[in-house]
Amino acid sequence: MLVLLALLLAAINQIFSLLDPLILGHIIDDYVKPISDFEGRQSDYMWGVGKYILLAVGVAMISRIAKNFQDYSVNTITQKLGAQIYSDGLKHSLELPFQVFEDQRSGETLGVLQKVRTDVEKLISASVNILFTSLVGIFWVLFYSMSVS
Repeated sequence: MLVLLALLLAAINQIFSLLDPLILGHIIDDYVKPISDFEGRQSDYMWGVGKYILLAVGVAMISRIAKNFQDYSVNTITQKLGAQIYSDGLKHSLELPFQVFEDQRSGETLGVLQKVRTDVEKLISASVNILFTSLVGIFWVLFYSMSVS
């Protein structure tokens, strides 16, 4: 459940991050290029630009809030999974007969367990932050480009 929440938050973060250029495009297309259309109606111009700027601020806030909750949930997932892997490996090591455990140099075994834990945490974090976010970004850009042209 927490994994799905992290992926949902990553998707929200990426989509709202990609809305900023769209809003800027609307500001330029609707208000900067046809500035001569607003002569004598500065209040309409200011209201229109201000509306888009407030929208951009809201989009950025939603994106950052989703990113922070995403980071929190990914950290929670990685800590729980890393602790579980370390605990299972330690339990398995302690189930070995003393002679076998001593022959394997217990310090090396614990070092390997710690390395596995760290690597799994990095893999999960990178999968959500890089791979999934990139896929969402690619699909969003494809969807938007198909809807525009």
